Amino acid sequence: MAVLLIQRARRAQQRQQQLPQHQQEPQRQRRRQERIFRTRTTLHGLREQDIIQRYRLNWQAIQQLLRNIEPQFAPTLLTPRTIPTETKLLAVLHMLASGSFQTTGALVAGISQPSFSAFLPKVLDAIIGLTPRHICFPNTLQKQQETKQEFYLISGFPHVLGAIDCTHVRLVPPAATEHLHRNRKHTHSINVQAIVDHRGLITIIVAKYPGSVHGSFIFRHCTINQHFGMTMDYLLVSTKTYSYTHCIATL
Repeated sequence: MAVLLIQRARRAQQRQQQLPQHQQEPQRQRRRQERIFRTRTTLHGLREQDIIQRYRLNWQAIQQLLRNIEPQFAPTLLTPRTIPTETKLLAVLHMLASGSFQTTGALVAGISQPSFSAFLPKVLDAIIGLTPRHICFPNTLQKQQETKQEFYLISGFPHVLGAIDCTHVRLVPPAATEHLHRNRKHTHSINVQAIVDHRGLITIIVAKYPGSVHGSFIFRHCTINQHFGMTMDYLLVSTKTYSYTHCIATL
């Protein structure tokens, strides 16, 4: 048996030697390409005007937002592949400010599109979770009296708790509800209602109705209308004429 195996090995070696030279060389193994990590985006080195132009927020506002959401994104293990929370936030802010796609936002931030897609909903949820902390209508008697006093000092108009208006934000509508999002100017949008205080800070925002819905319908069905329907001491004024002298509702 051993002699037979030796003979077979010699015949195989002879056949190998008779093959052309390029067939005798062993096939080269594919070399593993080294992964290159791109430079992650930070605010370091950017001028204030460049920050505002790129993210629609100034440096101070971005830092405050970062401090508020960072505890939710603290990594358990730091590796070269770990994406800093600042980079995640800046990528999302750039996408929201520019209206670009995930691929563009990922390239600007120095990350991959799949990574961007993975953390995008988490960052958005973290930002939305801050809404009750920063968007709050005056709900105590003291705050209401202070707001009315500040409005009165501005225009001499009494009992004003806010200025209200609606604006259309354009979008690409879903195919199933395309007709609902078509507004009076024959473009597609959502009709967003906002109320601001004397400082211009948003105290109430409603962004759930399509562009075909009239502003008066949004106001009639918002919770603030039901709340102030119980008293006659407060007013909301329209911002359409940039004046506090046109009252649209006595509440």
